[in-house]
Amino acid sequence: MDEKRIIQPQSWTSILIEFPTLPKLQAEGRDESQRVLFVCPPTEKNPTELCLALFGRQIVMQRIQSMEGAAPATRFRFAFLYAPALPEQPGRMLQAWGEIGEAVVLVASKSNVVRSARCVMELLAQPGAGTARGVAESRQAALAPDHVHVDGEEAIWEEALPDIVLVDDEGNLVHATTELGDYRAEYACRYVLAHYHENVNRDKMAEMVHLSPGYFSNLFRSEVGMSFSDYLIMVRIENAKSMLRRFELSVEAISKKCGFNSLAHFSRTFKDRCGLSPLKYRKSPHVAS
Repeated sequence: MDEKRIIQPQSWTSILIEFPTLPKLQAEGRDESQRVLFVCPPTEKNPTELCLALFGRQIVMQRIQSMEGAAPATRFRFAFLYAPALPEQPGRMLQAWGEIGEAVVLVASKSNVVRSARCVMELLAQPGAGTARGVAESRQAALAPDHVHVDGEEAIWEEALPDIVLVDDEGNLVHATTELGDYRAEYACRYVLAHYHENVNRDKMAEMVHLSPGYFSNLFRSEVGMSFSDYLIMVRIENAKSMLRRFELSVEAISKKCGFNSLAHFSRTFKDRCGLSPLKYRKSPHVAS
């Protein structure tokens, strides 16, 4: 991948985020809200909604047209660069943002952006985070002197979203949308695809993207075309079908591996969605191997 083609900071979207509810920054004898400069590529369809998803709703945002000659009010603690297609060596990106002064550059890709935002929030919320000592300690202890790439994010699905099909109550096929405009809905899909075997539910997912359960449900349905629970169930069912075809595991073992709480629940759900019990599905000559 050509770094020059994807890294052109002057064309990227820059949003200055203030955190009025977090400890204040002590600067020039007065208290100021701590700030983070959020930068994302121009291909991001709704960067303000992305900021809300990552940093919560108690923030104030200001679009920055150019950092050249910016006023002191645009000072910030971190430059948070979100690049979904981040090159392995983001050297040119960091060089291009080398004029940001004392701020720490934090580079996030799609696989670690949530954890990176969480890391920033934790640092800003620490007691004394706004003092000169707190600023220095955040640079020396939790973050590298120049930039940091936070590891250890929960695994998410990295490939193109697959075709997830649901048969609705009227017998119509409903295909989940695979090109999503809202980051929170896309992240939820990618999280489910990687963690369907775990205890995933709507409330947990809503909390992860800083939304109320009701708002998240409406957002997910409007973006994806089906409810979150239906999407989760169908992902589990599709993986169960694959295991039934490929492995000589017991039906109970497969039900556990696909995140179902009990064999009875798995068998009932599988038959409702597929028209056959798991055992009949496995033995059916009409099922492609």
